[in-house]
Amino acid sequence: MRPSFAFKAVVAASCTALASATAPIIAQYWPAYNSADQAPAQIPWQSGGIAYYFVTVTTSAGFKVPEDQSTADIAEFVKEAKAHGVRPVFSLGGWSGSIYFSSLLDSATKQASLATKIKGFMDKYGFVGVDLDWEFPNNRGIGCNRVNKDDSTRLLQFLKVLRQKLGTSKLITAAVSTEGFLGPDGAPLASFAPYAKYFDYLNLMLYDIAGPWSPTTGPNAPLRKCASDSSVQTAVKLWTSRGFPAAKILMGIPAYAISFTTTSSTLKEIDVSGGKWKSRAYQGVTGVTPKGAPGDSNAPYTDECGTTTAAFTGQWQYRDLISQGLLSKDGSKGLNGYERIFDTCSQTPFLFSPAKRHYIAYDDAQSVKGKTIWAMREGLGGVFVFDSRGFTSDVYAAMKTSLTSRRRRDELPALL
Repeated sequence: MRPSFAFKAVVAASCTALASATAPIIAQYWPAYNSADQAPAQIPWQSGGIAYYFVTVTTSAGFKVPEDQSTADIAEFVKEAKAHGVRPVFSLGGWSGSIYFSSLLDSATKQASLATKIKGFMDKYGFVGVDLDWEFPNNRGIGCNRVNKDDSTRLLQFLKVLRQKLGTSKLITAAVSTEGFLGPDGAPLASFAPYAKYFDYLNLMLYDIAGPWSPTTGPNAPLRKCASDSSVQTAVKLWTSRGFPAAKILMGIPAYAISFTTTSSTLKEIDVSGGKWKSRAYQGVTGVTPKGAPGDSNAPYTDECGTTTAAFTGQWQYRDLISQGLLSKDGSKGLNGYERIFDTCSQTPFLFSPAKRHYIAYDDAQSVKGKTIWAMREGLGGVFVFDSRGFTSDVYAAMKTSLTSRRRRDELPALL
C-alpha cells in the first residue's frame, strides 16, 4: 500500500486460535495520516473482520509512528475496533515506510530486537497482531529501499522468531505483491509454502496494476488479465500454484480510482485475451495525469528518497466520484459529460469524458460482487479494502452478500 493515497483467510489451527472463524473475512486499512478526513468513530466497521492501523514506518533502529499521526488516534482506533467486534492490527512499513526492512532483518540479533519491539508496541496499545507491509522484499519499491538478494530468506527466518515471541494467539499478516516472494535471481521462489506456517493471512495487493507509468489506460484492479500486466486471477494462481493456501489469502479491493488523459476523444475497441473478449478499457494516453478529487495537488513534493515531483495523482475515492457529480448516487451511470462503461473482460467499470479526454478506472458494487464471488469459488478466505474512506454503504452491502450468499456459485457462470 502507498501512504500517499496510500491488505483471506481462515487461519491454520496450528498457528492461532484467535483467527479460527471460518466465515469469510472483510478487512480494511484505516489511513491514520488522513484522520482529519475520517476519525476512528467514522470507519465503516465490519464486525468479525480485521482493521489495520496504517501505518508505522521503519527506521534504522526499528520503527516509529510518523510525526503527523496522533498516538491518541491509536488508542481510539483500538477502542472502536474492539467495541465493534473487530480485531485491531497495526501495519509496519508501507510504500514509503519500508526503507529499512532489509537492514533490520540482516542478522539474528536484529531480528530478535525487531520482534521484541513489535510485541512491546502491541502490548502498549492493545493491538492483537502485526501486519508486515514490506510489500517488495528484494525489490526497490519506492526507489531507495535497502535491498539484499537474501531478503525473502531473512523474512522467513524473522517470521519464526516473531511467532515465537508473539505466541499462537496473535495475528501475523503481510501485504504482498502480485509477484510473490522473490529469490536471489529476482524471480518468484519455487515454493511459498514455508511462509504459510507462520502467517495467518496474506493480503494480496491486487491494485495499482495500471497507473501513470502505464503505456495505455487500463483497469486499476482487473479480475482477468485481458491486456493488463497482471490481474486478480493471475496473481492468485501464482501464489496458490507455489504452495500458499488459498484459504489464507485475502483479495485486495481498491476503494480509490485512478485516471488518465487519453490521446483521442473516442474509444477504440480491441481484442484481448487472445480474442476471447473485446474491450475499450485500453486507450492511448498523453502521459499527463489529470487532477483527481478535490485536494489533489500538483505542487512540488519530495518523497522519503529525496525525489521531487510536481504532478497530480489523478486519484479519487469512489464516494468522491458521486459527491463531485461524475457518477450517479447508485453508481449506475456517469453524469456531467462522463459515460460509465463496464468492461466485460476485466469485470471493472470506468468513466470517460470525450470532451476532457478523461478516463477514470475504479471499482464499484458490480465489480466487487463479481470479484468476491470468484474469490469464494477459489476458496479464498475473504477480502480486504484499501482504504476505509473510499466506498459507500451499497458497495459494502454487495461485498457482504457475495461473501455469504449460498447462490454465489451459480451467479457468474461466465467467470469459470
